Amino acid sequence: MKTQNKLTYTQIAREAGVSEATVSRVLNGDVRVDPERARRVQETVAKLGYKKNRAASALATGRTGMIAVIIDDDLSIFADPFWATVTSGVSRVLMENNMQTLLIVGSSSKKEGNVPNYLDSGTVDGAIFFQVHDEEIVFQLAQEGLPVVMAGTPDIYLQFLHADTDNVGGAKQATQHLIDRGHKHIATITGEVEASAGAQRLAGFLQVHMNLGREVPPSMIAHGDYTHDSGFAAMNLLLDRNENIDAVFAANDLMAIGAMAAIHDRGLRVPDDIALVGFDDSIVAQTARPQLTTIRQDIVGLGAAAAELMIEQLNGEDAKPRLLETSLVVRETT
Repeated sequence: MKTQNKLTYTQIAREAGVSEATVSRVLNGDVRVDPERARRVQETVAKLGYKKNRAASALATGRTGMIAVIIDDDLSIFADPFWATVTSGVSRVLMENNMQTLLIVGSSSKKEGNVPNYLDSGTVDGAIFFQVHDEEIVFQLAQEGLPVVMAGTPDIYLQFLHADTDNVGGAKQATQHLIDRGHKHIATITGEVEASAGAQRLAGFLQVHMNLGREVPPSMIAHGDYTHDSGFAAMNLLLDRNENIDAVFAANDLMAIGAMAAIHDRGLRVPDDIALVGFDDSIVAQTARPQLTTIRQDIVGLGAAAAELMIEQLNGEDAKPRLLETSLVVRETT
């Protein structure tokens, strides 16, 4: 079979009646091109069946078309539907901008580790970080010229572009809801407090009690790591320490479901004996029996916002941090 010669910018420019520079700018996503000229280039590309050569484009533009999504954790995260949902939001936005997602799960906390070394190799155009435990690594990569976005509020380097859920506000909504239901002995199961989401949700829980002049004893706080098993273990610890618990706020839905299992194993009922509120409004909250009262965050929107910030940064736009609102979803566990 005879192979057709590859189209060149020269051929497209001649057919469209524009310069080769204009063709290059249109095909590389420059929005500043005159709309009429851009239309002619796009119609010509469609007519002639041009397909972009990514390798050649990377050499010409210095970009790979690849954005790394870094989850600073281990493979156990895939038991939590949150991660599939949030990365779908990232991927949708990147695909709309002709870019691809490279998912990396592993520790980014060691300067000489595999993840930082890979990101510093020029393989990706930027990196979006989730569940950051060590901002110093992110700072060093940014100092070396890698565009970075954090999903989560920075604790030290406040200048980082970031998108986040209003974790403090959501935790306040959950805690206030339990108080409004008449509960007086409310415990909490935290997420990883070394990362921003876990610390902020604990802070919101404590702030509501402090505003009411209530003290939360240390025995009413148990720590988890967002897994079902950690919620089960933390709930058992809380019940061993306290006989009068009448409500629990868990920092995500998966831990709340684990806590519910521990409560049932003790012969107690939800919500009759102990009310329960989660955080996320993931599919497990909707399918649990009883259905879980929870704080809804826009999980897809969080991923999309982080990706949009990355695109804006790559395009040299004046990007600003974003904070997404939460809402209370009342179901059967309160």
